[in-house]
Amino acid sequence: MAAIAAASLTACSSPPAPVSSGDRVILQPEPSVGSFVVVAVDNHFHDIHPIDHTEISETRPFIVKNEGNNLHNFTVLGTTISVDIPPGEWLTWPRLGDHLVPGSYTVICKYHEYAGMTGDFVVTA
Repeated sequence: MAAIAAASLTACSSPPAPVSSGDRVILQPEPSVGSFVVVAVDNHFHDIHPIDHTEISETRPFIVKNEGNNLHNFTVLGTTISVDIPPGEWLTWPRLGDHLVPGSYTVICKYHEYAGMTGDFVVTA
């Protein structure tokens, strides 16, 4: 068990963050290959928080999963992209750059923007 904990600590690229219980949270770096997955749940877009400064290559597949019980929407401000995603369904783009050119984007759920369901990310070349 101690060997597993030690291996987890060495795989982390940043120092573990303390939490109120005194335990440490181990953050794994975001992979740079494979699909980039955004989870829509609890009136929130996980993985594209504005404070995270998320960068996604235009060549990566891009998925938005609705893991909640409510209908959610993925609207990219400044574009014509606005897609409803029913509970349990996914929006899948095989290549992000086929839909968005390199640049900065803000997204909202048009049904839950009032609750703070927004996100930001940068598409890179």
